[in-house]
Amino acid sequence: TYTQPKTLSDVLLVEVAKGWTKQNGVLAATTVALAIGTVLSKDANKILQPIDFAATDGTENAVGVLATKADISTGQQKIVWIARGAVVDKNELVFPEGATEPQIAAALAQLETLGIVVQDTY
Repeated sequence: TYTQPKTLSDVLLVEVAKGWTKQNGVLAATTVALAIGTVLSKDANKILQPIDFAATDGTENAVGVLATKADISTGQQKIVWIARGAVVDKNELVFPEGATEPQIAAALAQLETLGIVVQDTY
């Protein structure tokens, strides 16, 4: 069976303003490929990375959503991410394996404070 790759329109339902909702960013090195819709955090140096609920250094806090796929990389890479003013599909967001419902709910609340509204489209 063929599974069509995820596209930005699967995740991003409403963009308030082009050039404001999405922005360019730098993603930390990653040992796994990241899909569009991965929930992001920032480290102390303002480098984006997937949210890490086990962390206590700020990377356990959601700051946005990956808008481009990211390949495995031993170095930093340029990406586009949803930073504000958007409606995204809850079912298309990607959280770390093992994330609990309370952790996910906290991350969704953090996204909402940034103007990223999460809708459950079933």
